[in-house]
Amino acid sequence: MRKFYRTSNKGFIFVTVLMISTLFLSTAIAYAMFARLEMRRVASEEFAGAARAVAIIASREARTWIAQKTGSDSRHDVLYSGSPIKLNYDDYLVYVTLTPLDDKIPINGLLLPDGITMKNEYVYAWNMAWNSLGFRTPPPVLEFISSAAEPAPDGRDENYYYPNKPLSDISELMRLPEINRGNLYAGVSADIAIDSYFTVYGKDRININTAPLAVIRILDPGIGPDVADAIAAYRLENAVHDANGLANIVGFSGAIATRLINVINYTSNFILLELRVERGTRVRTFEAIILKDGGKTEIVNWRE
Repeated sequence: MRKFYRTSNKGFIFVTVLMISTLFLSTAIAYAMFARLEMRRVASEEFAGAARAVAIIASREARTWIAQKTGSDSRHDVLYSGSPIKLNYDDYLVYVTLTPLDDKIPINGLLLPDGITMKNEYVYAWNMAWNSLGFRTPPPVLEFISSAAEPAPDGRDENYYYPNKPLSDISELMRLPEINRGNLYAGVSADIAIDSYFTVYGKDRININTAPLAVIRILDPGIGPDVADAIAAYRLENAVHDANGLANIVGFSGAIATRLINVINYTSNFILLELRVERGTRVRTFEAIILKDGGKTEIVNWRE
């Protein structure tokens, strides 16, 4: 019995030592993994902060380019060609892409100075856009942005449905019961949606150099598919600088030009700035909307 007891005791001690060793080893491995993850987290946060600072510096340089730009804004400009511009800041690389906006019907620029009445020159395009989207009548978007605090037709709280101020983002329209994410954003449930025709990044006119074909087709009853296609084809080879450029387009008559004199423009007030910051294998992207007014620029929206 004594010999059996001693053997069992030695076995118990061995197992205990093995378990303790395994515990220490597991703890060491866990600590090493935690330390490695923590180092990665710190490095990631450090890169994110540094990348943001570099992106801000690059955005200032891009704003200088935009402020100094004169003439029309089109893809024929080197600045807006769509090819990224490479900048180097020590061991950081930044790729800058600039895209002129003001390419769709400007929701915030539809009303007359009274803040209530819609501009007559936009009535046709307004109705055509909503009809193309399958709405029998336009949703109460104008009441939504109108400066007049009008009660909602269904009697619900007008302060909720009608903020009576310009939109800062098109997503605000989802507060209207007729509008949801599916019919607001193209690509969610359809190729053409509300954001295919309307934008909050436009003052009062549409840059004919950047307007998508769907928008061009609904600007005026005199612009059918053939004229719209002719405009698109012309833009592939030429920037449209003024009304004389439009006169070169077959089917674009003087009558159309007269009706759209307060609708069409050739430059953009809003510019999309896309930044890709790289250091080694790490990458971080940023987006900004830049508003230019004369020789001044400012960032009105920043996303990362």
